[in-house]
Amino acid sequence: MSGGSKISDPINQTTRLKEQNFDIEKNFKSSKDSTNHNNNNHNNRSWNWFDNSLKTLRNGLYNGFQTTKNSLSTTLNNAYSNTLSTLSYTVEILKNPIILINTIFGLSLISTLLIGYIKNRHYAREQAKSLHKGIYTLDKQSIQITEDNVFTANLIKTVNDIDIILPLQLYLLNDPLSAIRFTIDEKRQNCTEEKVSCQRYNQTWNWATLLQYHNTSLSSNKLHWEFSKESSKHGWFSSKHGDDDEVIIIQNANKFKDIKIKLTVKDFQMMVYYKDTLEIIVNERYLLNWEHYRRIDNNDQNVLPFESTFNMFTDDFQYSKSDTIPLGPESVALDFTFINYGNVYGIPEHADSLKLKDTSSTNTVISKDKESSSQRKTSDPYRLFNTDVFEYNVDSKQPMYGSIPFMIAARPGSSMGILWLNPSDTWIDINYHYHNKLNDTKTHWISENGIIDVTLFFGDHPKDITNQYIQLTGSPVLPQLSAIGHHQCRWNYNNELDVLNVQKNMDDGHFPFDFIWLDLEYTDQKKFFTWNLDAFPNPTRLLKKLNKLGRQLVILIDPHLMAKYEVSRKIVKSGSQVRDHVGRTFFGDCWPGRSIWIDTISKLGQFDWSNLFNDFINKWLPQIDINWNNLHFWNDMNEPSIFSGPETTAPKNLLHDRDIEERSIHNLYGLSVHETTYKAVKEIYKNLTRPFILTRSFFVGSQRSAGSWTGDNVANWDYLRISIPMILTNNIVGMPFIGADIAGFSGDPDPELIVRWYQAGLWYPFFRAHAHIDTKRREPYLFEETVKNIVRNAIQLRYKLLPTFYTAFHKASITGYPIMCPMFYEKSTFIEMYNIDDQFYLSDSGIVVKPIVSSNTRNTSMILAPGIYYDLESLEPIVVSGDNIQAVNMNIPLSKIPAFIEGGHIIVRKDRYRRSSQLMLQDPYTIVIAPNNNREAFGKLYVDDGKSFQYEEGQYLETNFQLNNGIIKNQPNHVPNLSENIRTTFGNTLIETIIIPTSEKSTLSIGKRVKVKQNETEWYVDVTKENHLIIIQNPLVYFENEWEIIF
Repeated sequence: MSGGSKISDPINQTTRLKEQNFDIEKNFKSSKDSTNHNNNNHNNRSWNWFDNSLKTLRNGLYNGFQTTKNSLSTTLNNAYSNTLSTLSYTVEILKNPIILINTIFGLSLISTLLIGYIKNRHYAREQAKSLHKGIYTLDKQSIQITEDNVFTANLIKTVNDIDIILPLQLYLLNDPLSAIRFTIDEKRQNCTEEKVSCQRYNQTWNWATLLQYHNTSLSSNKLHWEFSKESSKHGWFSSKHGDDDEVIIIQNANKFKDIKIKLTVKDFQMMVYYKDTLEIIVNERYLLNWEHYRRIDNNDQNVLPFESTFNMFTDDFQYSKSDTIPLGPESVALDFTFINYGNVYGIPEHADSLKLKDTSSTNTVISKDKESSSQRKTSDPYRLFNTDVFEYNVDSKQPMYGSIPFMIAARPGSSMGILWLNPSDTWIDINYHYHNKLNDTKTHWISENGIIDVTLFFGDHPKDITNQYIQLTGSPVLPQLSAIGHHQCRWNYNNELDVLNVQKNMDDGHFPFDFIWLDLEYTDQKKFFTWNLDAFPNPTRLLKKLNKLGRQLVILIDPHLMAKYEVSRKIVKSGSQVRDHVGRTFFGDCWPGRSIWIDTISKLGQFDWSNLFNDFINKWLPQIDINWNNLHFWNDMNEPSIFSGPETTAPKNLLHDRDIEERSIHNLYGLSVHETTYKAVKEIYKNLTRPFILTRSFFVGSQRSAGSWTGDNVANWDYLRISIPMILTNNIVGMPFIGADIAGFSGDPDPELIVRWYQAGLWYPFFRAHAHIDTKRREPYLFEETVKNIVRNAIQLRYKLLPTFYTAFHKASITGYPIMCPMFYEKSTFIEMYNIDDQFYLSDSGIVVKPIVSSNTRNTSMILAPGIYYDLESLEPIVVSGDNIQAVNMNIPLSKIPAFIEGGHIIVRKDRYRRSSQLMLQDPYTIVIAPNNNREAFGKLYVDDGKSFQYEEGQYLETNFQLNNGIIKNQPNHVPNLSENIRTTFGNTLIETIIIPTSEKSTLSIGKRVKVKQNETEWYVDVTKENHLIIIQNPLVYFENEWEIIF
């Protein structure tokens, strides 16, 4: 569910207009102002807060499209001539005027930071024309190594003979990290603001990272540093400096071969070497730009000659004119050049490709006079700014609900990452630069305010970078086993009877599910922490009925609270609400109408929010049995979504924790909400139940406490297609528990789209069907028979593979390894794999999948590395010969999923149908052994009680098994020390069936019987051969025991 509207891609023509003139056409400005940036996406919402001009436009749209189109054509001729092409699909858009307004004006681009971004792009252009040196230098006299092993020095920014001190700190992080962290801050002089903190916000590190990294004395390595002279014979030096300059060399005093850092003194740059190879240059293009504190009356003397002064202290846009900008311009920017890397990934959330796109140019137009007429058409940057976007555009760099400013560069044999730890509005430009037969990637990072806080990670493989990232910021949550089952949701199930009827019909149709969801309407008039007692008169009774079949219930609780009811009055009385720029309670519009927002950035807000959950559970669910807590929570709209706010979110001059501006912590807010929710519920459930929390907004560290989803998508093929790279991107940046609404949140999908979306969605780590209140009911039992059968098979396949999925989730929780895993993570030696984002592996299980994401597709091709692959359903083999990857063509009827097990892997299944995962507890296992060319295979299984936190105390089973030299072996590497029988807690551990597919390349010599050895006992078991399959039935072996099966 969403409170936002569809926002179009920013339009390049207008961006160029602003960059050239730093002004906005009056006609455009007048038209844009009329919208007041109110993003309302649902037909049934009140329009009272729209201004008169929007109402006039709305009436015009309904009365006559052609007249309105002509009027718009006149108004927008100069600024948005390209936009009228979007009106071709106005039939749908006309149903929602706000969608149309945003489609026309591209309002996602219009923000205070747009000004900062334009100024920094202008700064970059001017630097490219003629390097302006001597602006940032390193003060040698200020260098120190602290007792905490931190290198400190002052950077000096010189403007018109004025020196601004920017303290620099740098240190090497301890093992297991091969990483460095550096920060740049500002010593502000003569700041007298009373309402806001003069200190730039510098607490993001403590929000985003684990506690052990908050104390640098415990997390840093001992340093060695020295001065050196670098001459022009060094390539990087001669190209940028020409003359000799002093360089400071910093490295680990105990491990010289790993990371080495060179800092130039005169014109500040940082070169970082990993294993004696130059990996990255910081400030290579001299784009470091720090808008230091100054007053408006002395601004002129604090501006460089080639800087722009556009809107430094005011915001001319009508929708944000109320932004007081109390501290003036504060943007920070820095460039990073990845040396010999031609691929970068990450920085979600965007509805775009896995490999990030070049934003430097899309076309070059050259006339006869090349010097004067060459034009560069710039592309839109990637923006990180958490906001509410309904029916977001696909193939777009627009901001969405979450922000993780973490980028990974990868090539065969090497990888590195950048964590830009700044939660303010952020933009990233990317330029893939080819020179001297090498590919460098140049990136430019710009944030609205805050400090520069950067961690650089180095490794031999992209998985090393993801692993180090989660070692620093926290492991992804290991959810309950039931949470990785099937979730059934819509906006809204009307009452208790409706919920129970859905359950009955799902069970009658053999559609397993574990979670059912209640959206907004379960509340009393949209007041959170209440129930609509007419519809749900006894919540405890409903929970108990669901629990009988092992089912869970999720309810929506958002951070906005209707003004003037019991809960919001309590928050205001306590003083833990978000405030406006003068310190009064902030009121905005959201689902209940006039609302307040909880301030979970503050300790007081966290305390009060936790107490609300405690009071709610105790008030409404007093009889709940602490041993089967099956109530969980959904924190939606936590960007925060504010219908009356700019870009459907919070005004940037709101105040948190007394004096911290919204602009400084904006992308952190959602994390503060869902993490507080998680901690509160975990305490209430006394650690006996792992809480399931779903968040729409996320930031660095969100993976520790919540899952997420890709937001308000649409029931069409484009949204199905883009869901794959979106989920892959989140997986590689440490936020793997994510999915997309099946089969599109808004709109009514056709039968083929439903089928293909379930076939794709069963591989999402978070597997949920969800639908808008205005859509037709689409629970699986309502589908026509053919569709119903295929969807049933897809859902049941997910349940068969739950042991493999749960093992993948466990691996992710320990190492960060992606659950939905890009091809280049598994096949990093093949350069061709680095561009593929329409197929993937299930973790390291060997299952490789290419969902069908286009209509009327009955043939496809998969890119596969050399080896043997076995069809996941039939186990029929195909062989990819040679040393290179191949495109393998295949027929894919509607009932078919292109999915294979790669030879060399063993997967684990539970094949019996049950209504929920908890009812599968006592079912035995099937293992499928897929031999490679060497007749070998390897696999693993992780099992715990699937619900509690006892696994953190060692109460889990982990085992490895292999096929080698004609022997199948099981070797447990961890067996729990339980007082009762392991099967009482963990369920049945019996292996009922072993299936071994074979091919001409992997034929096994096996007789009619095999010998089994377990616990010093031996026996024989019959073997069945069916075509290409070898089946060993009832070998009577258990996962917690060592055993061998000898051919």
